[in-house]
Amino acid sequence: MMKYGLYVPLACVVAFFLWGLHTDGTKDWINQLLANALVIGLGGQLVGFAVGHIFKADVIAEQIGWKKGSPFQFEVGIANLAIGVLGIMCTWFSGAFWLATVVAATIWLWGCVAGHVRDMIQNRNFSPGSAGFVFYWGLLYPLALIVLISASRAG
Repeated sequence: MMKYGLYVPLACVVAFFLWGLHTDGTKDWINQLLANALVIGLGGQLVGFAVGHIFKADVIAEQIGWKKGSPFQFEVGIANLAIGVLGIMCTWFSGAFWLATVVAATIWLWGCVAGHVRDMIQNRNFSPGSAGFVFYWGLLYPLALIVLISASRAG
């Protein structure tokens, strides 16, 4: 269940985007997609990650290939929560707030990716929670947000 739960926010982004196209048309499709990507894909996903790191720390540590009982799990959870809340707040704020959210999320997620790469090289840690979905999502999702926010601001 947990494995497939990671894909739920991305599936919701697509579903809500398609519903928006159906009900509101294609006039503002980039902002529709960006809003869903920020609120659901980023906000929802990172709040979910926060819940895991804070309340199921040992389970998450095992999936990542980390030692159980690390106090850093709580800190990672709080950082995920902070960025996730920014994503959710994009429901009520836009413009420069969206840009700031993308910048914060990109720094956080690409920093996490760098940590996973270092762990893969130094410790040969290719656990699914370190080198699987979360790794690729953390690498590619900020890139998608950068493309969308750039297209949104250019239009």
